[in-house]
Amino acid sequence: MGSLDNYWAGKKMVMGECLSVEGKLLVERCGERMKEGAMVCVLAAVLLMSAQAGAMASNEPMCGGWSAAAASDSNVVAAAQFAVKAEEKALREKGGAEPAGLELAEIREAAQQVVAGVNYRLKLTVRLDGRQKEAEAIVWWQAWREPEPYQLTSWNWE
Repeated sequence: MGSLDNYWAGKKMVMGECLSVEGKLLVERCGERMKEGAMVCVLAAVLLMSAQAGAMASNEPMCGGWSAAAASDSNVVAAAQFAVKAEEKALREKGGAEPAGLELAEIREAAQQVVAGVNYRLKLTVRLDGRQKEAEAIVWWQAWREPEPYQLTSWNWE
């Protein structure tokens, strides 16, 4: 028996709180209390971690993280329309025999991120010179920016 076991064995005998049959420990009140306390701590830790995981899995926006946005939301629609116009302007500036015609056909998916303003990540279906194409755009919106609160920060063809 180690020194720690001797210590507790001495405490058990002094306190008279243990029962034994044929030299084997069956019930120890202080040991049961320690086990209950440990179980309460483990249970509290599990509940805290599951509550945190539940909050992270919810649709609540996480500060600085992306959260889903409704494609029909007026802010999302305005950002998508701006993105298409800005990309059309960029295509025209690149030059070509004929200016490109770019039109918004559908907003397939949208997400938003709160930063110094709002970033909108948009998965779009557009028509480029009559042909349907898909793209992902990121638009940064800042209400206080004048004269145009929107800025197209990314456009990628899929």
